Amino acid sequence: MISPDEVLWIIYFMQLIIGVLGNSFLFCIYNYNFITGYKKRLIDPIIIHLASINVMFLMFKGIPQMIRVWRQGYSLNDIECKLITYFQRVFRGLSLSTTSLLSIFQAIIISPSSLFGGKVRSRARNCVLPCGLLCWIFNLLIDVFVLVYVTGPRNNTTKERMNWGYCSLDIHAMSPLKVVIWKTLYDFIFVAIMACSSIYMVFFLYRHHQQVKHIHHTSPSLSASPEIQATKSILLLVSSFVCFNAISGPFILHIERSKGAISWAYYVSIILSVAFQSFSPFVLLSSDTQIPRSFCVL
Repeated sequence: MISPDEVLWIIYFMQLIIGVLGNSFLFCIYNYNFITGYKKRLIDPIIIHLASINVMFLMFKGIPQMIRVWRQGYSLNDIECKLITYFQRVFRGLSLSTTSLLSIFQAIIISPSSLFGGKVRSRARNCVLPCGLLCWIFNLLIDVFVLVYVTGPRNNTTKERMNWGYCSLDIHAMSPLKVVIWKTLYDFIFVAIMACSSIYMVFFLYRHHQQVKHIHHTSPSLSASPEIQATKSILLLVSSFVCFNAISGPFILHIERSKGAISWAYYVSIILSVAFQSFSPFVLLSSDTQIPRSFCVL
């Protein structure tokens, strides 16, 4: 009979596989549209970047867990543990910051010309690459402490280390509570950015709906325009990130209070840790009107 822990592992690995396939498909479709020049949009490079980042994050999250399940006698050494944990945090941060960029640039796209003007939109296209590079630099630097304080479980011989399953943290040198607070502050900055852009987009959608209702009463062609659909999908993307992180918060605090002991909360937390990256490509694919046309061209 399958134990509850095994059920959670199966859910986790299925989630990883679905997420990798979904993001890979999203990456291929948007790359094809971007290379062929079919209806190129300002946010297309950002979505391509987000899909590639999500794939890397899911792989770095899944590989050590697979090793832990299928090779129970094997444990990562210090270097492997440092690098895997470091890139997990880097790619998670990049996923968050890239989603923030996506919401900002979509807000610029749907803004009326009288607000930002045509020059701002043209300049925004030139800012996509520099903003992406800044996100990389920022995330590579902010988690450098991982390379110092995280070690493999082989060195976890004292009670002064917090066990993370396949790695451990020196709680004497770096308090787990400080890590949680630092991560929360980091998330808060980008969530605040997403919240501001989302509030603006909600206001725009409401005003657009009122205009359509006043002029045409019912106008499916306007309400279902590609930009409106993209805006709705990005709002759903931002909402899903906030929801998944809000749900996972209590589980992370429970694990921190239990000093890293492996429990049901640990398994639930690792499922929630990859939920957004696995869910996001299907949100973007479901609302993109370019996807069916791409299949026709192929």
